[in-house]
Amino acid sequence: MTGGSQATVRISRREVIVTAAADLFAQSGYAAVGMDDIGAAAGVTGPAIYRHFDSKAAVLAAVFDRIIDAVDLVSTVDRVDDTSGAAAAADLLRQLIYAYARGVADRRRLMAVFVTQVHHLPPEHAVRLRERQRVLVRRWRDLVGRVHPDRSAEQVRTSVHAVFGLLNSVGTFDSPLSDDELAGQLAGLAAAALALDA
Repeated sequence: MTGGSQATVRISRREVIVTAAADLFAQSGYAAVGMDDIGAAAGVTGPAIYRHFDSKAAVLAAVFDRIIDAVDLVSTVDRVDDTSGAAAAADLLRQLIYAYARGVADRRRLMAVFVTQVHHLPPEHAVRLRERQRVLVRRWRDLVGRVHPDRSAEQVRTSVHAVFGLLNSVGTFDSPLSDDELAGQLAGLAAAALALDA
């Protein structure tokens, strides 16, 4: 097996472990799941997981990283610069909203873990997660401020946090809507909440 093939197997095994862990954490809660449980669900021995993760907390952090990676697709959408006006900012914000809505609709089980199990992250992992979240929120606040220059900083902040609450609510209930329907509805609600068509 070549070095590249080994790396692919290692990445694939890591993804299988993260997926299995997310399902178990969503079903039973972080505290009730052991490394042996994760290993059994992923088709590896519990100790084999330690080749990929140094602790159960690191597995949980990887679950959260997957969520942030899925919803923060700024590299795949158009950019605006400091001179861009309200229309360009609104267009970018619509793209980011849809990417976020699509990300959470496609990953409902991961969102359930994110919403209900985040308090289990140890400080060293929580700090990194909070920083990633802050970057995402700052980006959205900047864009909302450009779209609505008449709003105060606190009004912008409140609007953005309310919209994240709306989008993240997917982790708190089971919707019978398809992923496409759910993403579309969430994106529409978020755009309306931010008055992007006003």
